[in-house]
Amino acid sequence: MESVDPGGPLTDAEVRELVRLLARFASHDLDQWENWRVDTPHGPVFMSLSRTVPPDWPEDAFVPIWPPPADRRHGWTPQADLQG
Repeated sequence: MESVDPGGPLTDAEVRELVRLLARFASHDLDQWENWRVDTPHGPVFMSLSRTVPPDWPEDAFVPIWPPPADRRHGWTPQADLQG
């Protein structure tokens, strides 16, 4: 049985692998949508994957992660957003 504790923060290599696996999942396994819940020590996290943009959401609200953008060496939040 899988341990309930997922471990510590991801390494850079683990983040790259996670993104690669998500891209593979989106390309080959995602039909229309998936809604996931992950219980963490800080409370539940809800994730929704879909082939469509949610109503009333602009497409540019989503950060492209695949193929990996060259300017994302320091995480996924655009630097302009961090400075804003």
